[in-house]
Formats: sequence, C-alpha cells, structure tokens
Amino acid sequence: MRYFVFLLVPLALSLFSCTSKEAKTEPSPQTKPNVISAKQTLDYLGVYKGVLPCADCEGIETLLELQDTTRFVLTTRYLGKSETPFVVRGTYGWNANETQIQLDNQKGGPYAYAVLEGSLQQLDLQGKPITGDFASRYRLTKMKKDTQTGELLVAKEATVVKGTTPAAPVAFALAGTEWRLHTLLKKKVRTSKKPFTLTLLSKDARFTAYMGCNQIGGQYIMPSVDGLAFTAVISTKMACPDDQVEATFVKLLSQVDAYSIQKDQLLLRQGKTVLAQFSAAK
Repeated sequence: MRYFVFLLVPLALSLFSCTSKEAKTEPSPQTKPNVISAKQTLDYLGVYKGVLPCADCEGIETLLELQDTTRFVLTTRYLGKSETPFVVRGTYGWNANETQIQLDNQKGGPYAYAVLEGSLQQLDLQGKPITGDFASRYRLTKMKKDTQTGELLVAKEATVVKGTTPAAPVAFALAGTEWRLHTLLKKKVRTSKKPFTLTLLSKDARFTAYMGCNQIGGQYIMPSVDGLAFTAVISTKMACPDDQVEATFVKLLSQVDAYSIQKDQLLLRQGKTVLAQFSAAK
C-alpha cells in the first residue's frame, strides 16, 4: 500500500508540471488594429479637384464629385491637348475597412481613392498607394463654391486650384506620333509594304493600330507618369492569311502597364519586361 502511494506522488507532480507548462505556452489572443473608418468620421461628400500628372500634356485636370453616398461624376480634361472634357457617371462603394472609395465602372484604369481629411489620394491600378517622387501629385483637394461667382475654391484656404508644372518637352510625344513596330517580345518583326503602326490620340483618349490585316482600336488610360493601359480593344474581322503578329500584339495589349520613350523609341512594358518596341515615323 505504501509503495502504491509513493507511485502516485511522482505521477501527480508530473501531471501538474505538464499542465503548468501548457498554461504558460498558451498564446494570448491577437488584437486587431484599430482602423478608423473615413466613411463614419469624415465629411467626405462634395467636389474634389486637382491636376494629375500627364506624360505628354500639361496635366490631367480632374474633377470628382461624390454626389451622395452611392453616386459619382468624374470629369477629366487633357490640358494643352484638348478643351473637350470626358465625363463618366456611375456608382461607388467602400473597401472593407471603409478607408477607400472604389468607382464601380472604372476597372482597367484608376478606380480607387484613399479618403483623407479634405482630400482624396488616387491609388494605382491595384488599389495600392502610388510611391515615388510624384506620389504627392496624385491628390484631389476638396472644393467649395464661391457664393458670388460660383467658382470652385479650395475648401480651407479659399484659393483657386492651380495647375502643376508642365511636363518636360520630349522629341516625340506618346500621343500624336505614328509609332512603327520594330520588335515584338524581343523578336524583330518582318518588314511589310504597309508598316505596322500604333497611334494614340489624346483628344479622345483612343488608339488605333494596324498589324498587317485588321484595323485595331480602343481606349487607353495613363494612371501615372509612366503608366499605360489599353482597354475596350476591338478590331475588324477580316480573314487574314498570316495573323500571327496581329494576334500576338492584341494579346499583349492587355498586359501592358507601363511605357518609356528613349529618343525616337517607344517601349511598351509589363513592369520591367519589354513587350514591344516601336520607332517614331519621321
């Protein structure tokens, strides 16, 4: 009997020791970060205005009006290129933590804005903050109307919004130049009697292209200084004996997210990868 008691004492101590270790290693519950809802705390309804960067014009004059809790009107104009404004109407919603508004019918272009006190900060095509030297220029400032003139003024300082510094001049601008295809996926394109061309028109933010058979067209968007995206791409439906270049080009258009111009050369890129290279027609 005494032997049995001696066995129970070490066993009990062992169990107590294991229980204590388990209690010590039990993780504490994670606390979620306290995210302040802009929707609930800010007076965000109203008109926002700014001049956003433009690679081949003086700037993109942008006016975004949040009419109520669901509807918006977006008006843009390419300064120095066209006096005709582009007007888009639609609805908007919020992200999960209610810090960003998201324009419902703007997919393929800039569609999200961080809502700040007295301003909206445009985000990139993935809905993330724009970084770099020009990040501060992607901001729209909340406005108010002058009661006598009806002029839009900055809500706090009550001064008229001024345009940003014009873009530095380039020998060949992205828009308005006839670009002739030279290489596609780093492969030199065969010569043709009629050159394979791409032309962007800043007047109505559309593009046209010819790659050997069909007429190709659609719209383009410039979400940042070196950003470029092609949308709403359409083409004629002619039967083509050899449309390999054309088919590859049309497919690559959906992958383009950036560009660069080096002297008379235009590079269409996906990130740092060069998809197509063009030369300016002279």
